[in-house]
Formats: sequence, C-alpha cells, structure tokens
Amino acid sequence: MNAECAKKWLKDKKHLDKCECLELEAQELYFLFANSLRESEEQLKDCQCETSPKTRVNSDYYAWCERCESGIPAASKKRVIKNRNDPRFWGLDLEEKVLCLECLRRFREEMPIGKRYTLNKYLKRGYV
Repeated sequence: MNAECAKKWLKDKKHLDKCECLELEAQELYFLFANSLRESEEQLKDCQCETSPKTRVNSDYYAWCERCESGIPAASKKRVIKNRNDPRFWGLDLEEKVLCLECLRRFREEMPIGKRYTLNKYLKRGYV
C-alpha cells in the first residue's frame, strides 16, 4: 500500500477490494526500468572501449620495442609490460607505448631529473 492508496482507503473503506494502485505503480516502475535499460543499451552500442594501453605482449611473454623492434624479455606472464618500458612512466608523452631502455636513453634530456636518476640505475643494473 502506498500513500496515495492509503488516502483513498481513508475516504472509502472498500477501496482495497477494488484497488489497482499497486498494479499501476508496478507497471510504472517496470516502464521506467525498461526505458533506462534501452537507453543504457544504446549508449553501450556507441561505446568505444579501450584496451589496456600497456598490453603489448605476444603469446611467448615477450614484448618488443616499437622503435628498434628488439625483444624485451621482461614482460610479465599477465601479458603486461613493465613500467620501465612504458614512456609514460618516465614522464614522456610519446606515440610509442613500449620502448627498450636503450631507446629511452635518447629521451633522457626530456625526462624529469628524478626519472633520469632512476634510468641511470636501471641501465647500470643491466635491464637493457
């Protein structure tokens, strides 16, 4: 029973015998839900979902540098590249998504100072 139905019942005690208020309310809720579902479906048709920008790994769990095309065996088994091979990690806004550290070395001057220090550490460790 809703508030509108209760008001009608207070005026007419036999209102509940012939009450259609709940049925009308249920139909109204159904139409609201169905319309929102249709709208969501139309939006999903237009959706252009992006895949993960870091996935650049083949089935053997090797990535490749998009500049020099050398293999990067440091890709994880989850088919995601390591941060050190992602130019965005280094503060670079490049078209390429995966670069080896040798190619990243060419952009050292464009990197923030803290990232240059980290790049030098990685290069000394032999992560090339």
